[in-house]
Amino acid sequence: MENFKKMLIALRPDILRFAKIQLRDDTLAEDMVQDTLATAIDKFQQFRGDAVLKTWIITILKNKITDYFRSRKNISSLEELQEENAAIDAQYNQCFDESDHWLSSASPNHWGETPEEFSHRQAFFRTLENCLQGLPEDTAQIFYLREIMGMEVEEICNNFNITKENCYVILHRARNGLRKCLQHRWFDLND
Repeated sequence: MENFKKMLIALRPDILRFAKIQLRDDTLAEDMVQDTLATAIDKFQQFRGDAVLKTWIITILKNKITDYFRSRKNISSLEELQEENAAIDAQYNQCFDESDHWLSSASPNHWGETPEEFSHRQAFFRTLENCLQGLPEDTAQIFYLREIMGMEVEEICNNFNITKENCYVILHRARNGLRKCLQHRWFDLND
């Protein structure tokens, strides 16, 4: 059991970072991580080792976050995010020519390279997390749930009380907002 607790302590920074991106509330993220770790310790006997420990812990945290979103009463609607979404849309529209073809000048300079090719890989991921923080709250949460946690669109729609079409629009805007942010905060600085 002591070895298990030490492994949990080692995983804590990763799961805390995950919770902070999802919840955008450091105190709530801390509480959620503490609750997750306590649950993991309580359910230690249920961990069969079929999955990597980190995957098992993240699954517990994911379920707690999902339960939190389901219980949340005041979920922002897409309309409340119109101003931020309009700005992301305007930036996105500048990436295409008159015939709706992608402008090569709109592509990030180093997009073809993988982050591992950069000598400062950790800095890249910190920049990505900062860019996620710069997105509207629901946009970042929905993007993270879909693209990083792999949650199905239908489940996200149920959690946020939005239509599939709204979900796809939000994901589209998130990707473009992240592209712009990464270009400005990472790729332009690392030329």
